[in-house]
Amino acid sequence: MTEAKLHRSAIIDTAIALADEEGLDALSMRRIADRMGVGAMSLYRHIANKDELLAAMTDEVTRRHPYPTVEGQGWTWRDRVRIAAEIDWDLYQRHPWVILTFAMPRYSFGPHSMACLAWLVEGFRELDVTAREAMQMAFSVWNYISGATLPQISSALMTRKGIDTDGDNGLRALLEGTPNWPVPAALAELQGAGVSDLTSEDLLFLGLEALCDGFAARVRHRAT
Repeated sequence: MTEAKLHRSAIIDTAIALADEEGLDALSMRRIADRMGVGAMSLYRHIANKDELLAAMTDEVTRRHPYPTVEGQGWTWRDRVRIAAEIDWDLYQRHPWVILTFAMPRYSFGPHSMACLAWLVEGFRELDVTAREAMQMAFSVWNYISGATLPQISSALMTRKGIDTDGDNGLRALLEGTPNWPVPAALAELQGAGVSDLTSEDLLFLGLEALCDGFAARVRHRAT
């Protein structure tokens, strides 16, 4: 690419591709410029600094994974929570690094993220809560999704660095009936109970269902 044809969106796309392949540790203006075949200083005419770049990358990734339009769908607020989880789960698999930038408000509230927040808030208002309460519920959902996704994302990132993540662990050994250490009394019933065949994605949705039950119960309790 010639510097005359260099533009902001191309820089962001290249940065996203680099982060997807090698993680945020590999991200630098120099690496991006090398991939694009331009001088590093030329990037600064379009992106002021790395902070601006990370914010732009995060919002672009969000734009690529929008929450769908609700017109004519008849979705409940619980449906919206599940749809958001499905979309975010896919987003994290495709762009593992974004779990870090989403955790930092300075990067995570661009226009497309705000549109996603509005989409969830609109759904939670069906519970007859205030906009602030609905926003807090949305944040709880997002925090849970990212937390539930983190083990799988961490495993993928460590595997990329050549670290074996498939070895034995204390919990698996306990469930298989061959504990590595003395078993605490509260866990004794789990010894030999067998490893669950639920996937990480299954557990994500089980937890979300419990979280939504909690939202609904709090609203009912307040009403009575």
